[in-house]
Amino acid sequence: MDLNQASGTTTAFYTLHSCDGELALVISEILLLEPDQRYAQWAKLIENNPTLEQRLLDQGISQPDNLQSIAWDETMLLFLCTINVDDEGKPIGIGESLKRERFGRFPYDDGSIINYLVEFLRPNVKVTNSNEVFDKIVQLLSKLSAFNHSSDYTEPRFSGGMGGMNILGFLSLEEVIELRRLLSGRNWSVASDEPLDGGVRDAIKHVLAMLKAAERIDSGVIHRAHL
Repeated sequence: MDLNQASGTTTAFYTLHSCDGELALVISEILLLEPDQRYAQWAKLIENNPTLEQRLLDQGISQPDNLQSIAWDETMLLFLCTINVDDEGKPIGIGESLKRERFGRFPYDDGSIINYLVEFLRPNVKVTNSNEVFDKIVQLLSKLSAFNHSSDYTEPRFSGGMGGMNILGFLSLEEVIELRRLLSGRNWSVASDEPLDGGVRDAIKHVLAMLKAAERIDSGVIHRAHL
């Protein structure tokens, strides 16, 4: 199947950036707290993370430990605090150019290769305990595409941010490795009503390429949609 074929409509383009997925989870949970707790936990996070403090100072934030003084919205805050950057301060993309293109726009529905897998992957009934393993695959894919908070992966909370920033989800390095291992195994099969012949297998091939690229640089990933 040619992943470069047009899907008939203009869809979002999806990218993965290198990030600290563990820090992203910590920040996202802090931002759910009531104001007094949120401000206190944020100050504690900065106190215990001098690298993050310096990053915020470099971004022009004069009081990094004072969350109220930071004008960014939550989506921009999450992105700028957790992405890994190169020597020029630019976000580090995951994967080579061609692999990014193939991941970026899948020729079905909303163009998301991750959403396609969530919809059309099925457990492999020929494998013992496949349902349990399959549930973990779906959980990790859902965290990457629809992160709300630590126990809810049904709706992307960090979308519609400043400048059109749309963060769908993220994974830690440990989760990247786990998802790569699970997708590389035999614990999944394909829905009988899959609309694209060979679509799931092609999608997994391209997702695995991106996960391996992240793993090679010991990195978590943050998933963005460019509308």
